[in-house]
Amino acid sequence: MKCFTIGNYYENTYLINNGADAILVDPGEKLYTILDELKLFNIKAILLTHGHIDHIDGIKHYLDVPIYLSSEELEVLESDDYTLYSTYNLNRPFDTNKLDFHFLSDNDSFNIAGLNIKMIFTPGHTKGSCCYLINEKLLMSGDTLFQVGIGRTDLPTGDMNKMLESLDKLKKLPDDTIVYPGHGVETTIGFEKVYNPYFK
Repeated sequence: MKCFTIGNYYENTYLINNGADAILVDPGEKLYTILDELKLFNIKAILLTHGHIDHIDGIKHYLDVPIYLSSEELEVLESDDYTLYSTYNLNRPFDTNKLDFHFLSDNDSFNIAGLNIKMIFTPGHTKGSCCYLINEKLLMSGDTLFQVGIGRTDLPTGDMNKMLESLDKLKKLPDDTIVYPGHGVETTIGFEKVYNPYFK
């Protein structure tokens, strides 16, 4: 697995590979800066944790690749206001009606590129935010859980009460689960239980 911190928002785009086959998690803004390296892999799918500009802008480079996301997040992806494109006077560089969406519900499990993937529905940052548990040990947490922090809930469709409920769900994962957030450095569930004030 590789983490690329890219774009104006220092977002973490993840490449998780099994040999030459791979998935992309949250292909971010300015993905073109790492396209040469990504071209070394056969991108089988894109996983979206949520629909903000800094996590989805790179979709425009992979319009034919299947995209997995929470069924609750489509409303966010379809809105320039909710995706925050309008905040920066930009337009979404893709038509959601032309994308190959695969909608997921809480605890849906599937296999791509030999990777076992489970979606955990974690609304709060947005109404359809989710995390992905890879091979039962790696958590792609998006903007739900950071090292000693959480994602903001004051943006469109955010909800602090739902965020706290989502964190309660993540607390049940094993302490040695490695957390790969949408911003910042990796951590573990056990570490967050001790040091994260929102996670106690």
